[in-house]
Amino acid sequence: MYRWGRIFVRWILSLLFGLEVSGLEHIPKSGGAVVAANHTTWFDPIAIACALDRPVHFMAKAELFRNPLVAKVLRRLYAFPVRRGEADRDAIRTAVEVARSGGVLGIFPEGTRSQDGTLLPLQSGAVFIAAKAGVPIIPVAVSGVSPLRLRRKIVVRAGMPLDLGGPRRITKPEMEAASSAIADQFAQLLRRNID
Repeated sequence: MYRWGRIFVRWILSLLFGLEVSGLEHIPKSGGAVVAANHTTWFDPIAIACALDRPVHFMAKAELFRNPLVAKVLRRLYAFPVRRGEADRDAIRTAVEVARSGGVLGIFPEGTRSQDGTLLPLQSGAVFIAAKAGVPIIPVAVSGVSPLRLRRKIVVRAGMPLDLGGPRRITKPEMEAASSAIADQFAQLLRRNID
């Protein structure tokens, strides 16, 4: 379902909007990784899934899984629930296992959508998971995503991976430094998207 859905939606995006993708060489061809992306619209996960050549396992808010039919579709698309506003240990355990077992985990470290496109302060969950799983974390910047504005090109750029070592426990200062490095890459990648 994921593979055929991705092919179909990517074709639609390219036809209606235009899809520009760069930096895919930074996404490992195999093995686990955490993709940390900025977040401005509900459509961002779809754009990222279409841009990347590997399946991306996204955390999705637990409320979406209340409807059994929607939950079934989301799970077939490799999404899993997370309870927002609390330390959801089950979701963290699932995220670490996805990355540790060789999957690509997608996370929006801002924690919620930015209403005006300004980058919000980053939470440390993505960095914590990458270090605990012992996988690289790759910043990905998305811009131009607006399903209501046809022919506005969607741009997805992957930045340089951060290798945090591990699997290991990461200290709070290390998490802050890594989050700051990711925010810096977001700013650079988004500037390139505008230029």
